[in-house]
Amino acid sequence: MSVRSDFDEAGETSGFEAAVSRLRDGASRLRAERARQMQRAANAGDAIERLVTREVSQTPSKTLHAWPLPGLAPMTRVRTNFGDVHAAALRKGDEVLTRSGAYLPILWLNRIRLDERILAEKPDCNPVVFAAGAFGPQVPAAEIMVSPRQVVCAGGKSGLANSQEAARLTTRPGIRRIKETSLSYTMFHLGEAAEVYCEGVFLMFPMDA
Repeated sequence: MSVRSDFDEAGETSGFEAAVSRLRDGASRLRAERARQMQRAANAGDAIERLVTREVSQTPSKTLHAWPLPGLAPMTRVRTNFGDVHAAALRKGDEVLTRSGAYLPILWLNRIRLDERILAEKPDCNPVVFAAGAFGPQVPAAEIMVSPRQVVCAGGKSGLANSQEAARLTTRPGIRRIKETSLSYTMFHLGEAAEVYCEGVFLMFPMDA
């Protein structure tokens, strides 16, 4: 009887060690995948940095240059796992609500600051404002201000048949371009293209801007 007991204990120990080994292997694969996601986000961020540096550092002219990037103005709020947060307060690691219902962490974040000269001489840099209720009752729930290249997603409460850039929606009541003298746009990546909840509508945050 004691021999059988010893055998069973050894078998249980072996099974436990195998299970632990599988868990460790799984955790290792998850860490590796997360590292790859972060690297992809960092690479995309570096590409944006190069593009913006090239665009805004050129000698300004009276010719209109199309602003190339999406982004959120400082006081536009995004739904996170701890409430609605102004874009100016978002940080890397914050988890934001996506259309799938999942909260995904911000893997890369940057803010592009535009001064009065750039905003005056390159007018397409100026933001688009969506008044509260521009798409319907309480949609958006509060005013949002975004880059003209920020894509508003189709469907849901927006009522749009197709996803569209903010600049293409200015003919609708309650949506307009405004001129600013100083502004920053917050951009971020989640490691994958995602539609992020913002005051009742979803905005597209691609991997590549």
